[in-house]
Amino acid sequence: MNNRRIGLSLLIPSTITGIIILVMSNYLPKEALLPILIINGVIWASGLVLINYKAKHSRRDKSKFKRTNTKTWDN
Repeated sequence: MNNRRIGLSLLIPSTITGIIILVMSNYLPKEALLPILIINGVIWASGLVLINYKAKHSRRDKSKFKRTNTKTWDN
């Protein structure tokens, strides 16, 4: 699995869990609500980071890497 799929698989359940927790906040004890939301927020943020993470020049892509700006304009 690549980083985007892992990020998406973290983001979707975390969002659903957060919505369920906020809807059921009247039935949960107040002491348990904040830690659950903090853990859920950390998972959600890490999912966002993994979705947006992109390795520019990984080991596999170095063979295909071409330099830009190699033209000489002094001709």
